Amino acid sequence: MIQPRILLALLVSTLAFLCATPTFAQSKPNDDFQLVKVADGVYAAIAKPGGLASGNAGFVIGNDSVLVFDTFFTPAAIELIGEIQSLTKLPIKFAVNSHYHLDHTGGNQALVARGIPIIAHDNVMKWQTTKNKRFLPAPEELQKRKADAATQLSETPEDQKEKRAQLERQIRRLDAMMQIKLTNPTKTFSSGTMKLKLGKREVILATLPGHTGGDVLAYVPDANVVFMGDLGWSKTLPNLVDATVNDWIPTLDTILKDHPTSKFIPGHGNVAEASDIRDFRNYLDDLRARVKQGIVSGLTIDQAKQQLTLPEKYKGFAFQNFATPNVEDVYKELKGTKQVQ
Repeated sequence: MIQPRILLALLVSTLAFLCATPTFAQSKPNDDFQLVKVADGVYAAIAKPGGLASGNAGFVIGNDSVLVFDTFFTPAAIELIGEIQSLTKLPIKFAVNSHYHLDHTGGNQALVARGIPIIAHDNVMKWQTTKNKRFLPAPEELQKRKADAATQLSETPEDQKEKRAQLERQIRRLDAMMQIKLTNPTKTFSSGTMKLKLGKREVILATLPGHTGGDVLAYVPDANVVFMGDLGWSKTLPNLVDATVNDWIPTLDTILKDHPTSKFIPGHGNVAEASDIRDFRNYLDDLRARVKQGIVSGLTIDQAKQQLTLPEKYKGFAFQNFATPNVEDVYKELKGTKQVQ
């Protein structure tokens, strides 16, 4: 049985969030993501509220080929491929999974079907088709949920437009989830870096610990852009279900030291500056300090979840529903009782 807070994590992390309009050049929008030009040939695909993208993705256009970073849900991955093909006739040479979570790998099948190799951390190969099952209900359950939503829609008066729109989005998401076939990456690595060539343009992959134990980021040196995956969240509270905050904070310190002037494409939230990533790093550090003090003060986990409320400076972050689960996850990590799901 999926734990209630795991279901909460799925529901929140697979919904895009409301945040400020990016200041970078933007293309014609679709229902699922907003394409944002971050640098010459470097694009972020920022998830939109209620769409099927759920987490962010992006791509890099070289002089002879293209690299895709993360694959959304299906069919948003197919939409992303269409956006790429509208900008360039160059072939997609590589795809990358930043980690195994379904909102970043649910479109893998669309890339593999086109013969495109997908590169990821070794652990994604182990977890993609196993751990992701908790985020992807069985087909019969999805069918039941769709039928229930369709019944509710048929019984909802036409003048209740907001409720009808919500149910229509729910049905669209369930249809999309029924199309997902959990698909492994085709090439993995366990540590260090991997250099990929898109003609003269180079993309450097690196793996660092923090969010899942199988995270990969991508750096485009000539554009000074870092694709963070879920190692970076911009003005957004994170999902800590698989995280190790004691590793994650030093990882962010390393990234900020190595890339002080970069633009960052986070896994969730808008395209970011170093200051935004630092704010996120400070959120994790503040959370850890508050929970640690709570433990020293003798708070039980339930007392900590009740009393350690979100500081005012983070109340403008998206995904506010993660505030209490974040306290629980860090409490268990610091007490040595956290079981990575």
